[in-house]
Formats: sequence, structure tokens, C-alpha cells
Amino acid sequence: MAGVALQFIDQGTKGISRSERRIIRSHVMIGKNAGRPRKSTRRPTTMVHVKRVLTLSGPPGLGCSELRQPLWNDFCLTSFPQQLDSESTKLMHRWFFDISDALFPPQFCSKFDMVKSVWVNCVLADEAYFHSTLAISASYVDFFERKPGISSKTLYHISKAYALVNLKLSGPESVSDSAIAAVITLAIYQQIHIQHATGLIHLSGLYRMIQLRGGISRLMKENRSLALKALRLDVELALQTGSPLFTSHVVPVNITSDSFHVMEELLPSAAPKLSRVIIDVASFAMLLNSKEKAGRTKLDPLNFSTTIISLLYRLIEVAPLKQPRSAPAVLYDDVASLAMLAFLTTLLPEYGREQSSYPLLSNRLESTINNFHATCADKSSLLLLWSLFITGISILNPKHHLWLLRDILQVCEQQDLHDWPTVRHQLLKFPWIHTLHDIPGQILWEDVQCRSNEISSEFLQLT
Repeated sequence: MAGVALQFIDQGTKGISRSERRIIRSHVMIGKNAGRPRKSTRRPTTMVHVKRVLTLSGPPGLGCSELRQPLWNDFCLTSFPQQLDSESTKLMHRWFFDISDALFPPQFCSKFDMVKSVWVNCVLADEAYFHSTLAISASYVDFFERKPGISSKTLYHISKAYALVNLKLSGPESVSDSAIAAVITLAIYQQIHIQHATGLIHLSGLYRMIQLRGGISRLMKENRSLALKALRLDVELALQTGSPLFTSHVVPVNITSDSFHVMEELLPSAAPKLSRVIIDVASFAMLLNSKEKAGRTKLDPLNFSTTIISLLYRLIEVAPLKQPRSAPAVLYDDVASLAMLAFLTTLLPEYGREQSSYPLLSNRLESTINNFHATCADKSSLLLLWSLFITGISILNPKHHLWLLRDILQVCEQQDLHDWPTVRHQLLKFPWIHTLHDIPGQILWEDVQCRSNEISSEFLQLT
């Protein structure tokens, strides 16, 4: 007690009070706990916010479907198959949370809980998927930051992924969920790097794996999220080849819209099967326009993805992707189906460094539109105008395809359309998603107006 001053308590007639006893105890303990850590009396709450349980559907024993319980705080507290440095952790974080918004746009879909998804669980449980995802995430960041070439980090992870996938495919888990997921990511990696031939090899192997599992319909029942990933890959690659491996009947969806009435100009001569798909595409566009309004209930993310995949399959089955046609009797159907495919690509994630990741669709659409423009009647001019705009804001860059601007200018002059609000009013009679198409559509229109003299000069030289 050396150095501690004495303190006197004035005791009253009723003895020492509670407050006086507190003063005495405090004075006696001065210096007793110096240097000792004090245990907090607050209730612990931090762990409640960072502990997330990954609960996945699907039968046990299928690789990445096993349950894991990581601590989650932006991947920093998570246990990965291999230790990650801070840069790799950021890559993983950016890939998962950016791609979830690309696949399931928040203006249309309810929030997709990536932490509880099968994909995060695969990263945590399977080393092959872990490395392939890191290779994809590094490529994804390089692409959006416009970095040239493939980084050494990307090459390291993709080589590790290939070695681990080969081991998995030669073992007892050759058709497990984790094996299927890993092969899907290898194909996606090739898509990002515009290696479609290699991607098709992976897709062919993936198809055989799924068949050995009992087929895509069975996989849809066992693990819907994984099956949809395989179907999305198939339908995206089918836009390169014209021939999907699966068919539309495995993803049936019913699209209803009480208030949508298809414009008469849109379906005067379309075949019945195509007419039904066009109506469903238009109804889906209207549904998305309604969901972007504040306060509206959003779509389930997997239902959103299922609808897009189903519509793509049905259009590919009727569109002339594989074999071009030039007969006047089918040009209307061909332009409509190909332009609808281009429309749906605006709802797909972006791969590669060029605007058009779908050269087959681009070539077919360009030749079909040119043939249609040369022969179409006045009543079909609005379909032509919509097709030109959708093509210009989706799969073709007007800077490299001046004919798009020329044709838009010609059709607008023929229809007496001289300002953007009037043009937009006509485009809205066809499938059009406001948040995705309004701004690029207006930019395209302004580009037409700014370059009208150049377009007219070129047109005069050609004639």
C-alpha cells in the first residue's frame, strides 16, 4: 500500500452505508490488478454475425455436397484447401460476389446467398475446384482491368486444377458432384479465354459424366444448381456451334403475363412453334420490367436462370444457326429467332475481351438482316428496326459494322422517326428491358445521328 494516501470514512449513526462500502473496497484494491487484463462484462455478439453454416441439398457422399461450417467474414476467416495470400483472397471474393450480380441481377432477382451456395462449398471442400476457381477469378479480374496476356498466377492455378481433375476422373469420384463442378469450371475458363474448341471437349466429357449419373433430369432433381450450371454452359457453347447436347424438355418453364399482348406486326407469318417462344420472350421481358420497380417482389435467382436457359434452348431449336437459309418465305422467322437470341445474350455474363463472344450468331444475324432488309415489306420494317437495335447493343459493335448505323438511319427515315423518344416508343412494342437496353439504345441512336453525313456518303458511293 506504499504511496497510497489514506482516506477516512465518516460513519453515521446507522453504520457504514452501501456507497461507503463501495468506496472502501475500491480504495483497498488500488494497485492490486495493475497490469492484468480485464475480462469484458459485455455479452459476446461478434461470432453471431460471422458464423455462417453452409447447408446444401443433395445426397451425402457426392464430394462437394458434404456439409462444412466455416467462419465467414469476407473469406478472411475461412479455411481453404490451400493457404491463400491476401491478393488471392481478394480475387476469390471479387469473383464470387461480382459474378453473383452478373448471373442474378439485383434489379430483377432476390439476393442470392453465395455463402450458402454449392459453389462456395465446393471451393472449401475440393482442391481441384478451388484452383480452377482461382484461375477463373484471376482471368476475370485481368479481363475487366484490360490486362494483356495470362498472368503467372493464373497459369499456376489452372495447371494445378487440370492435374487434380485428371486424378479425380480416374478415381472412385469420377462422376461425383465435385468432379462435375470442376469440369464445368475448366470449360468456363476456356470460355473466358475464347478457347471454344477446348471448351467443347470439356463439355463432351461433362455430358458423358452426367449420363453416367443417370442423365440431366436426375441431376436436376438431386442438385438443381449444379445441373443448371451444366445446362448454361451447354446452351452458351451451342451459340458457337448451333448444336446443344441437351434439349429444351429438361428445363420446362411456364411464363405467364396477364397484360402483355403481342403486337400484330411481330407475328404475322411466324411458324406456330416460333410464335410461342416469341410470346414467352416478350412476356419474360415485361416481367423483368415490372420487377425492377421499387417494392416489387423479386424473382428467385434459380428460377430466373432456369427461364433464360429454357428460352435459349427453344430458340436454338428453331433458329437457323447451323445451316443458313435465304429463302424469302423463311426470312421473317429467321430474323425474329436470331434477334431474340441476341436479345437473350444481354442477360448472360460476359466472356472474353471482344463485344461479340458469339461469332456464329453474329455472322448469321448479319447476313439474315441484310437479306431481310432487301426484301421485307413495309409492315415488317419495325421488326427490322428492333432487330438492328438489339444487334447493335448486344453482339455487334457498330464501330466495326457501319451497315448497322446505315440501316437504322434508312428505316427511321422511311418510318418518319426523327427523335429518340419516338424511336423508343416503337422499340417498346417488342421485347425490351428498360434497365439493360434504354441507355445503350439511346447511345446507338445518337451515334447514328452524329454520323449521318458519313453514313449517307458511304451509301451514295455504294450505289
